[in-house]
Amino acid sequence: MAETTQKERQEAAAFNGTRKLIRPHLPVLDRRRATDPLHVEDPLTHALAESHVVTESSHAEAFYFQKQIQMQTEMMVVLDDGEEFRGVIEWYDKCVVKLRVGRQRVLVYKSGIKYLFKASEAQQHNSVMK
Repeated sequence: MAETTQKERQEAAAFNGTRKLIRPHLPVLDRRRATDPLHVEDPLTHALAESHVVTESSHAEAFYFQKQIQMQTEMMVVLDDGEEFRGVIEWYDKCVVKLRVGRQRVLVYKSGIKYLFKASEAQQHNSVMK
């Protein structure tokens, strides 16, 4: 038995950089909670789980955002509560749009956006956007 522990110590001392992945054995109930999005503790993740999953996409949103980012187009973003932001889109992802408003950076959840449009179009169609 002393030889096996000494052998284990030698193997540990001669660590070559690769590590063995060890996964804990979770009870069935805990495994279900880990994979079930409705039992996640993070409220933001829970909100995402309630959204409807669309498997097909035309990628029109991604194309539009990429074009506005490349052209540095000033955009008007109107939120559900009526608050407006005027700025340039810096980046976006599945849930958030990041705007540069003056010298500040603002993260806006897409779920809170009522609509957005080019700021140059705001003066032309001012009476329509009420």
